[in-house]
Amino acid sequence: MLRPTKPQGTLFQLHSSDELQVVSTADKVVIKSASFDWGGLLFSLPFVAFSLLLIGVGLGGAAVGAYEWWMAGEEHCVFSNDEPLFTGDGTAHCLDRDSQRSFDTLEASEDRFRYSNGDATMHFRWSAQGDYIVIAEIQEDGYADCDFYRPASTLPMEWSTEDLTYPYIWSARPSWCNNIGLGNDEDFTSTQSAPFDGERLYQVFDSTYGDVYYLEFTNTTVIDRGYLVDANDGLMGVLFPLFFSGVGLFMLRGVNDFRPFQLTFNRPSNSIQWHKAFAGTRFTGWNWEDADLTTLQVKRTSEEVWYSGHHDDDSGYYETKWGDRLSVDVGGVEQALVFFIGPSLNVRQDPFLVALAQALGIDAVVRIESEGEHKTPPVVSEDEKSKGDDTTHSFWSIDGAE
Repeated sequence: MLRPTKPQGTLFQLHSSDELQVVSTADKVVIKSASFDWGGLLFSLPFVAFSLLLIGVGLGGAAVGAYEWWMAGEEHCVFSNDEPLFTGDGTAHCLDRDSQRSFDTLEASEDRFRYSNGDATMHFRWSAQGDYIVIAEIQEDGYADCDFYRPASTLPMEWSTEDLTYPYIWSARPSWCNNIGLGNDEDFTSTQSAPFDGERLYQVFDSTYGDVYYLEFTNTTVIDRGYLVDANDGLMGVLFPLFFSGVGLFMLRGVNDFRPFQLTFNRPSNSIQWHKAFAGTRFTGWNWEDADLTTLQVKRTSEEVWYSGHHDDDSGYYETKWGDRLSVDVGGVEQALVFFIGPSLNVRQDPFLVALAQALGIDAVVRIESEGEHKTPPVVSEDEKSKGDDTTHSFWSIDGAE
């Protein structure tokens, strides 16, 4: 999680110096965890992956929306290779559905026609209804749905989808729509003449939806196409997808970061950086300048240690623990680095403290006068305790803390 403010108190609290290791390079000395939290990593990965997916979907959608907005008025149907359909008023529509079925024979009766191709047959019934043609494609079980169409030749020169609107469709449906059947008892005659002279028939709706659908018949084919109006959402088409990216960022922000903290001593600049492992930044820790890296010291003292609760109704608790505090002088002020809970450490024999002193080029970490475990531990106010992991406890996981 992001921590852009200066941390308060000891940076790490743990039970043993064996939990840390020292890694030294030419200019830097790094104190980091001796083991990696694989459990935390595996637990976090699904949430991280889903968050990144949301971020990617949002950014991709915003990019598409921005491109459509930019190209508006210059190019139609920018993401389609098919030719757009223009209504008489010049409105562009983009191909959405394209069905073209071919047959060997066409047969017709007075108010029916059917296409055949081997064992496959398409059945239609039709009738004229005022200015419209009602057509129903009949399924093998006799079920059909009647639709109203308007021949292209009957449309005005500058026609629009308003001209494909008939609010009385449901009341104007012919009675045969309720009981169609396949008409197998009728006399059909083979013909080479296309139904409705091959004219394009535009579907009519009871309201204006802005989209265009049409049927076109030849003596061997049935063409059924649908076109959606070519429109972009403008600025909203860019901003709305970014909402998903925002949700992804929020989730990513809330995922418990599996990367452990580490301390980096920069010897040439006499600075200390407390940050997340693997490319941690200023926003995952803090930097201290003017640090005297030769002043490492260990002092026996006590601290309030925060233990996380293990139940839904138990947020956690503080407990006073004695141990050794490792600190360094930063600008004349003592900066607590690590609190080792438990018995005193031998500064000349403890493997971690010896390795740290050698890496920094000093004889040994200095142990200063102990406070003594019989003295009263420092008082932590109830207000400070109520702040949880914001001020008084370490940002390092300890045994018993989840």
